[in-house]
Amino acid sequence: MRRRAVVAALALVALACRESPSFAPPDAGRARLVSLSPGITDTLYAIGAGGELVARSDYCDYPPEALALPRAGTNLTPNYELLSTLAPTLIFGETGASARAAELNAIATTRLLPWLTLEEVVASTRELGRLTNHAARADELATKLNDRLSVAPPPNAPRVLLVMGYQPGKLEEIWFIRDNSLHGAALRAAGARNAVPEAVTGLPRLAPERLIALDPDAIIMLVLPGKAGPNVLDGYRAMKPLRAVQRDALIAIEAPEAYVHGPRILSLVDRLRAALTELQTKAQP
Repeated sequence: MRRRAVVAALALVALACRESPSFAPPDAGRARLVSLSPGITDTLYAIGAGGELVARSDYCDYPPEALALPRAGTNLTPNYELLSTLAPTLIFGETGASARAAELNAIATTRLLPWLTLEEVVASTRELGRLTNHAARADELATKLNDRLSVAPPPNAPRVLLVMGYQPGKLEEIWFIRDNSLHGAALRAAGARNAVPEAVTGLPRLAPERLIALDPDAIIMLVLPGKAGPNVLDGYRAMKPLRAVQRDALIAIEAPEAYVHGPRILSLVDRLRAALTELQTKAQP
């Protein structure tokens, strides 16, 4: 840790001695890219720039070929030593108050992109294409994302609370999917209204008391593969006043694509639509 701090300090000194970075695209064939965001890594491969990556974040696990790349930390905790030895031409990450933009810019031109809402992901996908000389495929992907996800649910669509998986047991706090997020757009495109319709800027967490007040028509839990066990929804089933519980409108689906803000979000739309159909079938007498 001490050595890493020294490297970070040297990076700041180097930054003071250089001009502000230019965000012009690198010369074709010379790009050495680093992605510190799983969603950006997924997108770079989707637009044909994956072969130019020389490092990935600690949390990138898709596509499988990305696993062969060295792990370079995260926006918050980059591995400065590794990055310095890799001599990247461009470093990508997501915007955020804790992102180490100054230190990363001292190593290589760094672009932190907004990557939360559908509008941000669409615009940033196009920017990735421009910066990596893969504009045509990036524009194609951005258009596909926008067309598939910019769909409003019908006025009488069910109010669904879309939650992330948790350890079975007492339900103390609930991590839910914001309506103003890429995944929120996926829920709308699947044909449901978000049970939390207002824009959320802080951490998307609910107390059980708020859940009872919201009283959604259905609850869909997104879990990682192998985690959709028979008890995973027990915490919700114990909340007997909820109409979703009374109607048995609870379902857990294995959706690894839900844990990354990348192009695989399109497959999540299909998974959510299938889950809604299953819940609707169960509700029929």
